[in-house]
Amino acid sequence: MKALKALVIGMGILIVIGIGLVGFGLSRGKPQPVNTVTQAAAPEIKGVPFTSDLPVPPGARLEQVTAAGDRLVLRFSSPDGDKLVLIESRTGQLAGTIALVPTTH
Repeated sequence: MKALKALVIGMGILIVIGIGLVGFGLSRGKPQPVNTVTQAAAPEIKGVPFTSDLPVPPGARLEQVTAAGDRLVLRFSSPDGDKLVLIESRTGQLAGTIALVPTTH
């Protein structure tokens, strides 16, 4: 009977300590994330506007603009087919084009 009494008292003490630790953790609040973003070796162009000419097929129509990482993806549709144009968002330079062609079975 003494062993059972000691076990119950020991577990009660562990419960009180556990509740105290949970209360302490809640009172400290949420930890702030550490900002680990590093700048690439690209030149700094903040605040500098740019102009860029984008070659568009004749009769093409801009259907959609999407941001993907550091690039903008523009989807053009024309009678010749759809075309994706990738632009570097920092510099406005043309990064590449992708022609969407239908597959034949």
